[in-house]
Amino acid sequence: MTKTMRRFNFALSFLIVLACGGPWGFAQDNPTATTVYTLEPGEKILNPESTIAFSADEADVVLALAKSEEQNPPYFVFRDGKKTGPYAKIGDALRAAYEGRENTQGRQYECAAYDPGEPPDSARPEMDSAAGSKQVVRFKGKTFGPYIMVFSARATPDGATAFYTAGDNDKAWFGCSDGRVVSFGGIPGEFKFSPDGKNGAVMVEGKLTLAEMNNLTKLPPDKLAAAMNDQEKKFLHTIDGRSFGPFGSSFEASSFWYAKSSNDLFYRVGDDVFRNGARWFKAGSFDRCRFYPGPDGRTYAMSTYENIVFSDGKSFPSPLDVIAFERGGKTIYRWIALEDDKKIVVYERTM
Repeated sequence: MTKTMRRFNFALSFLIVLACGGPWGFAQDNPTATTVYTLEPGEKILNPESTIAFSADEADVVLALAKSEEQNPPYFVFRDGKKTGPYAKIGDALRAAYEGRENTQGRQYECAAYDPGEPPDSARPEMDSAAGSKQVVRFKGKTFGPYIMVFSARATPDGATAFYTAGDNDKAWFGCSDGRVVSFGGIPGEFKFSPDGKNGAVMVEGKLTLAEMNNLTKLPPDKLAAAMNDQEKKFLHTIDGRSFGPFGSSFEASSFWYAKSSNDLFYRVGDDVFRNGARWFKAGSFDRCRFYPGPDGRTYAMSTYENIVFSDGKSFPSPLDVIAFERGGKTIYRWIALEDDKKIVVYERTM
């Protein structure tokens, strides 16, 4: 083979790899699809009685089925990959569907925003009084403070770490039990932390300290109005010392969040979605509960009632549930959809 032919074959192979989404991390344009169940003619899914539990490894599908054209239909059950029935009564079908397992029928579409569970009772931070009418936070044998006021404290679900907000006359505080603490002006409101418990952010109203707020009545009317207007502005302060804002008064607790699939901080201002303070993309219609960023911060998927849309512009049929996770250094998206009102299909796409 000549050198020219070898160069041609290498170039052709490279183009084929690009087209197929090869080892350089390009998106898999056509996801893999696995059909879980196909409805028979005249068959319908009883949604309140059925369950779809989705994970990175499997789709646990339990379906209560009925023949829709019959007045008193016989019932069937699809569970563990097998269909059983008929059952004369819905109660008999449900017993067969959930026997030996926790009855999770009617499970709602889970929000993709991270909502941490409660820590063990033995690992809950306690707000306690201290000398001089001050307050402290106690957690796992350590004491944080004293402060004039402790606003709130909460531990991660595993009980390993706690975050808290507090205030003194001249500044407010956002602290972590690992020793990190940041100060700022303003009044701290709700705070949130990431799934790994290492990142956290607090929403703060205004920049006035407690002392400055107590002296507001001493200001002339024009300066008082300006101060109150500034106090309506919102800011975000992170546990590692970054700050974002100011935001308008419409910015609220639901405007910032951590996703279940990422440890990055997200917030939305107008139609703009920000990741760790940098504008990422614009979305006129957006629901943080249906937003799935990749763990590596390069890709995302958004689910709507019409479809699931990816950051590279590709879209597919509307999903019943979506998860994003990392495998082998790549972001994997898995979703489950009801296609053509008859097929339950699990899709997987690598990006």
